[in-house]
Amino acid sequence: MSAIVVIMMVMIVAAVMVEADWQNDWTNCFHECSNSCDNNNGNCFERCKIQCGGPNPSHSSSFAPRL
Repeated sequence: MSAIVVIMMVMIVAAVMVEADWQNDWTNCFHECSNSCDNNNGNCFERCKIQCGGPNPSHSSSFAPRL
């Protein structure tokens, strides 16, 4: 029983480390890409977000825009 718990803990730690590494890669990519963007050019920042595989906006209905 304790071996299963240890294996599960190792898998959780590995998953967290992979996620942290991806976040760091995305941040570096976004900063490099957006260096040439003007502060008020949202299209440039969106292009960088897409180019770097950035996070998607929430698809939850609680964050739906009001019309």
